[in-house]
Amino acid sequence: MSSHDFIDNPKIGHSKLCLPVIFVPVVMFAVLLLGIIASKVYVDAVLYSDQGEEGVE
Repeated sequence: MSSHDFIDNPKIGHSKLCLPVIFVPVVMFAVLLLGIIASKVYVDAVLYSDQGEEGVE
């Protein structure tokens, strides 16, 4: 099989579970939002984890 045949028939191995193309940006946006939220939670947990050490300065 040449590379030209693959371009002409791009659905090799994707006969089951085909998602509509509209889900691609939706999934990307959801992953981006989850990453932002997770990083904010992590940073807040690291910065404000020790409440008792505020007077050390």
